[in-house]
Amino acid sequence: MLFLCTQNFARSQMAEGFLRHLAGDRFEVYSAGPEPTERVHPCAVEAMGEIGVDITDQRPKSLGTYLGIEFFNYLVIVCARAEERCPKTFPGVGTRFSWVFNDPRSDESIPYDSTLERFRQVRDEIEIRVRDWLEHPEAEMERLREIRERERAGRLRTASQRS
Repeated sequence: MLFLCTQNFARSQMAEGFLRHLAGDRFEVYSAGPEPTERVHPCAVEAMGEIGVDITDQRPKSLGTYLGIEFFNYLVIVCARAEERCPKTFPGVGTRFSWVFNDPRSDESIPYDSTLERFRQVRDEIEIRVRDWLEHPEAEMERLREIRERERAGRLRTASQRS
């Protein structure tokens, strides 16, 4: 599974850490981004450490590190910017999910404690989503089927209006 976020420094890193922590060796888990930063955000590391998930050894990686080289059964996009900018299909990717979470970063003028609290909130949302997916993967597949069917119905309506 590959978690994708634009800078690969917070949400995708936390999701990678959760899946690795919760699923053990059932999955090979990676994260990446089209514009990776130099390091994982310190608030992400701290928030995850508070609940016993150590991501201190994780590093931001470029999407190019994996695409066309690795095959992923699942690609999970976790940020709106990556959702907007990334193509609908990727080479070497089976199923694509969108689990978009709010960006926990704050501007520099907000105190560290307030920023950390935002990271905790997003961390908890990611944990709930990962746990839910592990317990009920069929529900996520059904949501994906419904989205695809709505898109198909829209295309059919558009095509019939043109003819």
